Amino acid sequence: MSDRIHFCISCSLLLFMVGLVVAPSSSQSPSPEPPRQNYTSLQTRQTVQQFLDEESEQTALVSLSGVLPENNNQDIKHYIPLNVVPQITAGKTEQQSPVSAPKPKNQVPKQNWSSSRAVRQKLEQTVETANGLIYQSENSFSRGLLPLVDYNLALNLAYDTKIKAAEIQNQNHVKLQLLNEKRNLIQKAVEQLQAFNQPAAQGWYGDLVHARLLLAQNDYEIAGVSNNRDRQQAALGQVTRLANEYHSVREVEFRVGEAGIDEYRRASRAVNIARQEQNRFSKVKDETSLMNYAEDLRQIETAVEWFSSNGAGLGRADLVDLSKAHLNYVEGRYSQNQNRESESRKFFADSLQQAKAAWELRIDQYYPRGTANLHDITTSWILWNASGSALSELKSSQSANIKQSLTEGLDRMVNTADQITDRRGRLAGDISMVHCLKNSEFLVELQNVQKK
Repeated sequence: MSDRIHFCISCSLLLFMVGLVVAPSSSQSPSPEPPRQNYTSLQTRQTVQQFLDEESEQTALVSLSGVLPENNNQDIKHYIPLNVVPQITAGKTEQQSPVSAPKPKNQVPKQNWSSSRAVRQKLEQTVETANGLIYQSENSFSRGLLPLVDYNLALNLAYDTKIKAAEIQNQNHVKLQLLNEKRNLIQKAVEQLQAFNQPAAQGWYGDLVHARLLLAQNDYEIAGVSNNRDRQQAALGQVTRLANEYHSVREVEFRVGEAGIDEYRRASRAVNIARQEQNRFSKVKDETSLMNYAEDLRQIETAVEWFSSNGAGLGRADLVDLSKAHLNYVEGRYSQNQNRESESRKFFADSLQQAKAAWELRIDQYYPRGTANLHDITTSWILWNASGSALSELKSSQSANIKQSLTEGLDRMVNTADQITDRRGRLAGDISMVHCLKNSEFLVELQNVQKK
C-alpha cells in the first residue's frame, strides 16, 4: 500500500512541477490494485454516518462546556478510468424509498425548564437557523456554487441541529422523519449529478460516486434507527462497495493531477470507515485499518511539505499545519485504541496546536487578503475543536482552558460572519453554518441540564 501511495504522490508531484496544478484544490481518485482488507473499529463512534458526515473528524454538535462521549458486498469488477463512465451506470438511479416514521407516543417533558418561553424561543431560533442553512445550501448547490462535500457538511450540521433540538423537547419520534428529509435532498443531488452527464468534466464522475456513497450512508443510518438489521446490512454493503469505487476514482484523478489532496484524504477515509463499520456490524475487531489510514495521511503530509519547500500553492502554511493536524489526530485515535494514553495525549495536543495555528493563519492573514473564505475558517475550527475535545477526554485538567480558547475562536467567527453585508452566492449558507455551530453550545447546555 505504501509503495502504491508513493507512486501516486510521485506522479502527482511530477505533474505539479510541470505546471498542471498551481493552487490548492480538493478532489481524489481510483486504483487498479484491490483496496486493503483490514481495519480497526473506533470505539468512540457509533455509525458510518456520524464519522463520515463530518469532513473533519468531528461531530456537528460539539461540546464546548464538556466532552460528550463519542456507534451483500459486491466486488468491483472494474475501475473507472479518468472521465470515463461505464454504460452500465449511465442513467442509473437509487431505488430505495424512505422509511416511514413511527407514530409519536404521548410523552411528558422531563423538565419544566424545557417549556419555558425563553428556552422555547431560543430553540425555535436554533431550528430556524438550521432550516435557513438547509435552504441556502440546497439553493447554492443546485446553482453550482457549492461543491458536494461542502453541501454534505452543511446538511449534516443542519439536520443534526434539528434532531438534537427535537430530542431536547422529547420529540424523538421526529428523528426518522428528519433523516428521510435529508435522504431526499441527497437523492436529489444524485439525480442532479446524473443529469449533468458530462464525462469530460473534471471530477464529475467522482462526485457522482461520492453522492451515491452519501446516499448509502444515510440509508444505513435510517435502517439503524428503524432497527431493520436486514436493510442495514444491505445498505452497509452498498457503503463498502461505493467507498471502494470512490477511492479508486479519486486515486486515478490524483495520479494525473485532476484531484487534490483533500479529496484523496477523504476517499481514503471513506474506505477505512466503511471497513471499520463492517467490523463493528459483524462484531469483529481488527486493529490495522486506522494504522493504514495514518500511513496515507503521512504520505499526504510529505507531499504537502514538498509543495511548501518548492513554493507551490498546495504547500501554503495553513495546509501544512492541517495535514499535520489530521495525521496527529488519527495517530492519537490509534494510540488510544492501543491503550497508549501518554502517546495519545501528545498526538492530540500536537493536532490541537496545528489546527489552531491553521485557523489563526486563515482568520488573521488569509481572510483579510481574500485568499481564504469563511468556510475555510470554519472547517479549520472544526478540526481544532475535534482535537481539543479528544485531548480533554484524556487530560481533564486542560479542558477549561481548551473550552475557553475554542469558545473565543467561535465567537470571533460569529462576529466575522455578522460583518458580511453582501451575502450573494454561497455566503448566506456559510454564515448560517457558523451560527449553527454557535447554537450547538446552547443545545449542549440544555442536554447537560436535562441529565441533572
